[in-house]
Amino acid sequence: MQRLMDVNSLLQNTKMELTSNICESEVHKKPIQMMLVEGEEICPICALETENREIARIEKEKYDAFLNRKNHRYLEEKSIIKDRDLWNAAFGNFDAVIPEEIANKERALDAFKKYKEGEVFNTWLTGPPGAGKSHLGMSILRNLNESGQKDKKCVFIDFDEMLRLTRDSYDNKHSKFTENYFISLCSEVDYLVLDDLGAEIGSIAERIEEQKKASNFIVRILNAIGQARQDRPTIISTNLSRDLLEWVYEARTTSRLFKNTFLIKFEKTSDKRRKNIDF
Repeated sequence: MQRLMDVNSLLQNTKMELTSNICESEVHKKPIQMMLVEGEEICPICALETENREIARIEKEKYDAFLNRKNHRYLEEKSIIKDRDLWNAAFGNFDAVIPEEIANKERALDAFKKYKEGEVFNTWLTGPPGAGKSHLGMSILRNLNESGQKDKKCVFIDFDEMLRLTRDSYDNKHSKFTENYFISLCSEVDYLVLDDLGAEIGSIAERIEEQKKASNFIVRILNAIGQARQDRPTIISTNLSRDLLEWVYEARTTSRLFKNTFLIKFEKTSDKRRKNIDF
């Protein structure tokens, strides 16, 4: 195998001498005389170019690995999660007993497999509180985060908490959680979970005078995210029906999120959070 040598080693090697042969490579702009280095005839320019390519390849691999690690940490470092138990959510510990739970777990697994194959669509997990929508959403996201080269940006966002942090930033100039921050984050990631869409409705309804202002604020954020993610998968969980979603957020906004919908619907599953409570 031809030895890779740097400039200094070529100049300092005392066992080298020029030969009468010329390098036959067509990439040189002028004839390059071959050189005998420790009994091996080489073209010094080709040897250096080969070494430079090898160095560049190694450095690129290091840089790619750095980016992969950085992207892989998005889920842990940038997610907004109120329920800390969701960090332990996985397909393996999803309590599937009744037929609906078993079928929805299989649909969630199917969604993960399709995403892994590169398909682009929006998964909607709908149904009553406590059915396991967030659990399955995180299970899909976590598996995507651990797949392949681990180079995808995955983020889980509690929608109500995102809105709260954004509002707080209006009075806190030191907060990073601005409207632009969240829109940019949700727009750029490869896979996004918007969890519990519609949970903020109760607090808005209690402030009738502020309802229009709050609604415009929410619609503006959701519209920006939906517009930016036309070609990227989004996973959304909600307790609201489609009709109510369209009424609350305007059909123009929700239509983007309903594009290429993969539905996982809970209708008969009871609240898992209350299974050990007996009154």
